[in-house]
Amino acid sequence: MDGATTRSGSQADDPYVARARYYSPANIFQVERRPVPRRNFVDECAWARAPGTPTGWLTLDISGEIGIDGPATTPLMLARYATVRPGETLEGNFAASGEFYYVMSGSGTAAKDVDRLSFETGDVFSLPGGGTTRLDAGPEGAVLCQFTNEPEIAFHSVRPPSPGDAPVRAARYPMADILDELARARDANRDDPGRSGMALHLTTERGGSSDAAHPTIKVAINSLDAGRNQRPHRHNSVALTLPIRADRVHSVIEGERLDWHTHALMITPPAELHEHRNEGDEMMLSLVIQDGGLYFRCRTIGFSFD
Repeated sequence: MDGATTRSGSQADDPYVARARYYSPANIFQVERRPVPRRNFVDECAWARAPGTPTGWLTLDISGEIGIDGPATTPLMLARYATVRPGETLEGNFAASGEFYYVMSGSGTAAKDVDRLSFETGDVFSLPGGGTTRLDAGPEGAVLCQFTNEPEIAFHSVRPPSPGDAPVRAARYPMADILDELARARDANRDDPGRSGMALHLTTERGGSSDAAHPTIKVAINSLDAGRNQRPHRHNSVALTLPIRADRVHSVIEGERLDWHTHALMITPPAELHEHRNEGDEMMLSLVIQDGGLYFRCRTIGFSFD
């Protein structure tokens, strides 16, 4: 029996009984949801970086395509480009418990509640959820890519925390520091036969976890040497990949080629077999945002090489 039903009877005048519904699908595990697509946002990236683009947010919303109520780039995450003209200010209020940014170009300051930090090209930084976010650009302007868990908050029908109670701390990861730490990680893990790549996770350890920037979202910098292919693998978390160094780099997802374009955000759907191939002359570098924290918590990450 499919479809929700109501009952009538001696208690039908009880408003709480009247509110009750009963639903019995033939097989709850076969209820289908619209798949998450393979995608790269090349046109949107070009628009955000164009010289004449005004100050504003460009939301990478495919909610209609994946059957989600409210803006979404994946079922649990939402991404935006932020363009701030020289000397101008961009503000936003996001119903999220954390915000993460990559500075594609330019410099400026980011402020929320008691936090105020400077940023420049190549930086990754985080801000707590809730409250008003303010981005002030320097004399050359700024273009950033933002990631939040707004769809997750909307799914639970809860309000975002105040900045002081959010699970994410304001933190800045300068690219020079990232590259130094990445070099150490690559040296330490180079001979590990079980590695899937050479990645560096970014965190503040607010919740006591050393590998998660947020209870749901994992933030990492991934790398791949010139002329190398990453071993094919799959995992249940969806991945949003922002190419940083992407000359002659492409992914193969379930046999389909997806070319990389610098700063054009890409979606790798959950559970699909994929690999990255670097045919260029320099190390590939990318920012990877995944909803992996949820799957690790539930013991369902489903990682495998096959």
